[in-house]
Amino acid sequence: MTVITHNRRASRLAKMIDSAGGVSVGVALAQARENIARLRGKGLEEVTRHIDDLVALEAPADPEATIRSLQQIYRSANHIIDAAAPFDLEEIYAVAISLCDMVDRASAEDGAFDWRIMDVHIQSLRLLNTLPTAAAERAEVTAHLSRMVATKFG
Repeated sequence: MTVITHNRRASRLAKMIDSAGGVSVGVALAQARENIARLRGKGLEEVTRHIDDLVALEAPADPEATIRSLQQIYRSANHIIDAAAPFDLEEIYAVAISLCDMVDRASAEDGAFDWRIMDVHIQSLRLLNTLPTAAAERAEVTAHLSRMVATKFG
């Protein structure tokens, strides 16, 4: 009978974790927060740019234009999600996720989708982006949007 043995090598990450020194978790988190704070302006510019792209879209006139519009809305909403998530823009993040859900619903419904719902989502994003510190108003916008979606889709 033959016995095969493997030499186990410790990974570099394991060696770094086991070694003395380095950065404590608290310091690492503080540094991460500082890094994110420095990127906030760029993230907000990205959010604004993609909201402007959504605002510029027109309602589609034919099935091919509908597909292109849905793809563009989905891409822009995903970019907004990516740009808003690290910067505590929960309302914008939530509306962008809801917009992606609306694109999924529109894709599932063959031409029977009410495009005004997309417009309401896009206008809500635009409004939320212009109300950076008005917490009560931001919450009210998202609450109304949630009620509208619940009323429309049950």
